[in-house]
Amino acid sequence: MAADVVPALNEAIMTSYRSRMNRDARIRRVSKRIKDGTATLQDGHTYAAAAGENMSSALRSVLTPENLPDGKLYYNIADRTIKPALRETYNTVNTTAADVQKIVDRKSKIRMASVKADFPEERIDGLIEKVVENIDDVDGALKWIGEPIVNNVEAFFDDFVDRNAEVRVRSGMQAKITRTAESNCCPWCADKEGSWDYGDEPDDVYARHEYCRCTVTYTADRKAQNVWSKEQWEPSPEAYDRMRSAAARVPQPMTQSERADAIASRRKAIKRAVNGQ
Repeated sequence: MAADVVPALNEAIMTSYRSRMNRDARIRRVSKRIKDGTATLQDGHTYAAAAGENMSSALRSVLTPENLPDGKLYYNIADRTIKPALRETYNTVNTTAADVQKIVDRKSKIRMASVKADFPEERIDGLIEKVVENIDDVDGALKWIGEPIVNNVEAFFDDFVDRNAEVRVRSGMQAKITRTAESNCCPWCADKEGSWDYGDEPDDVYARHEYCRCTVTYTADRKAQNVWSKEQWEPSPEAYDRMRSAAARVPQPMTQSERADAIASRRKAIKRAVNGQ
């Protein structure tokens, strides 16, 4: 029986990834800003994009024909290498995002723990299906573990932003979603730039094309708003503690498709409430 090559491949992938992360000036810069207490959510996206690029490069350097049985990337191998690799980046991106969120909240005098979005199992399964779509086309497989890997790691941070903005709104705060286009961006990205109250943002606010490095962040305000009268007030410390307790009871999202349906329903409900319907 042929030897299982996956353990050796995984070890090589992680060694390459961690070496690239240690050498990456962007990662070092964001880490320093976190240590100094000056990091922003834009830094969280910078970290995610850099982590995605480093993982993509690590995967492409290891999952080559000479390292694969028969020179092919079979589904069993792709699933047991790419998915653990993306779980690694999911963990590092969420840990970094939580560190940044703590800094942002401290400056806004918000005392609330951040919340992880679920690992997007279905989205990653779909990516792996694309990777192995043509088992004889290794070059085609390498294309799918190129920029699409980066976009998926950027989406880990986008999911964190969406989830934490949601928790704060449900706790009674105001939150605003902002999409910022990168410099010299394409017309499509320039058209997507803007800032909206959470719940009023376009459905495609997180959409990306290949090599898109636009950032999506949010701001939260301790000032609460009555969605019926739109009257604002500064909660008392006791009321604010109740808001934090309510946020802590918010359940984690379920599957990716259920999450998409819930987001659409929630946005409609918020708009109806704001309009007094």
